[in-house]
Amino acid sequence: MSQDENAPAYWARRGASRLRLRLAAYADAHAGTTRVVLCDISQGGAKIFTHAALPPGRDVLLRWGPHEAFGTVIWEREGLRGIQFDEPLPPSLLRSTRDMQDAAGLSRTAVAEWVAETGWDFGKALN
Repeated sequence: MSQDENAPAYWARRGASRLRLRLAAYADAHAGTTRVVLCDISQGGAKIFTHAALPPGRDVLLRWGPHEAFGTVIWEREGLRGIQFDEPLPPSLLRSTRDMQDAAGLSRTAVAEWVAETGWDFGKALN
């Protein structure tokens, strides 16, 4: 079973192609800032991996490199969260993000080290 088969209908309806990533990022929410792994992104949303409590309905500011986007967590499953952006991202921002991945994407080892203090199964962020 693919990991998106259990995602809500919104995820199945997505029209934009997704850029698969493995980038260090941050999610700012009312409760504070937390480290996340940005797993994929499109003009309309992103999938992140985190150990933090970011339940559906939570508004977040997702930050990666020099970029940021406001959105809302719309689903969660086993450490993964789906974020729907408030406004579509411009194609130029997605190209810049792709370039970041090419230049500095996290290796499996780097992801492991980055989230090691949590003791969580970070492998889900790598698939």
